[in-house]
Amino acid sequence: MRWCVVFFLWLASVTAVWAQDVEPKLEVTFEESETVPGQPLTLRLTVLVPTFMPDPPVWPDFETPNLMVRLPSKASSPTSKSIGGETWSGISRRYQITPVVPGTFEIPAGDVKVRYRALEGSDVLEATLPVPAQTVTGVVPEGAEGMDPFIAAETLTLTQTVEGDTTGLGAGASFTRVLEVKIEGVSPMFLSPVMPEEGFAGLRAYPESPVAEETENRGVVSGSRVEKTVYVVEGGVEGALPEVRLQWFNLKTGKVEEATAAAIDVQADAPVLAPNAQPLNVDKIVRWGAALVALLLVVWAFVRWGLPLLHQSWDGAQARRLQSAEYAYSLLKQATQKRDLSAAKPAYLRWSQKVPLARHETEIDIEDAFLQIGAARFGNGSATEEAQAWRHLKTLCHRKHRETRYRRDTKTPDLPPLNPVSTHQN
Repeated sequence: MRWCVVFFLWLASVTAVWAQDVEPKLEVTFEESETVPGQPLTLRLTVLVPTFMPDPPVWPDFETPNLMVRLPSKASSPTSKSIGGETWSGISRRYQITPVVPGTFEIPAGDVKVRYRALEGSDVLEATLPVPAQTVTGVVPEGAEGMDPFIAAETLTLTQTVEGDTTGLGAGASFTRVLEVKIEGVSPMFLSPVMPEEGFAGLRAYPESPVAEETENRGVVSGSRVEKTVYVVEGGVEGALPEVRLQWFNLKTGKVEEATAAAIDVQADAPVLAPNAQPLNVDKIVRWGAALVALLLVVWAFVRWGLPLLHQSWDGAQARRLQSAEYAYSLLKQATQKRDLSAAKPAYLRWSQKVPLARHETEIDIEDAFLQIGAARFGNGSATEEAQAWRHLKTLCHRKHRETRYRRDTKTPDLPPLNPVSTHQN
């Protein structure tokens, strides 16, 4: 009798625990909230469900002024955890939060929306899991308070290249100054312009748009910024382009260091005087002026009437193509080819709205194929099972395309006639 009582008490406790743990869970990990501006912090969100998720969760973006929020490579990854003696499946999402300037900033609260299979039956349930707000502080290290702008990195080098001669120049001659900053441990997006903006008397500067390239290796961000300016001689020049100095904080040594590029001496003789001007040819000027006016009239007429007609025709053709069933089917084929579940399901729904219903068996098989893909990806299935499910879905969609391609009836399946003619003879 006593063993029966113990057994029933144990069963009641297990049932109570099971009833409490069937709701999806969200784990938020934010171990550090203080860093040097430009250095990322890691915020991790982990969603766990008792079954599996047929679709990826909808994550918040956390966009905040003065904070750079980015997703590193392989930001999302599947995971699992034992809860109450049962294995729960889930997905972990990793964010890199980087303060751009010193100060304290708040990452706003958000929500994670998740869809998962019910424990009993085949229903798909939905849940919204709240993400609490977080605080991030960017702190300038001691000894670097006077740096403007503040740049912190593991290594930084400044290289200067001069293309062309800078002395003994004549009027119209040119040369190019190239400054390249290579940096490790921080994104090159944090680098400010280093090239002097202007030349000086007799020397005109033509700066080009800077080129920044970023790379990532095992979570460490690095990159480069290249600035190029072309200088053209317009008169007599005797001077030097200024030296470039760039202060930065070394994260390895904890000290402020300086990278420099030497000044460039520039010398050019006075410009050569132009030869005596020839008398104007009035007839030639009139002919060229008349031709220019005629050309401008033709261009004006084309812009006034021709371009609107072309745009209208082009926009109409594009709109018809984007609304066609064939375009919707092409999007579905691309999504299935890439095995992109988040794009495949909306593409299939869009295509299904534009074509009649296929055979009942085909429609049911396609829905089952989507569920098999979700179960294999977010459940306990293997990569082989997921690949087989994708191939099966692709075959089924091709079958539906054949069945509905040349039909123009409604989506309702064929019904038997209301008054069938009986073949029985009285």
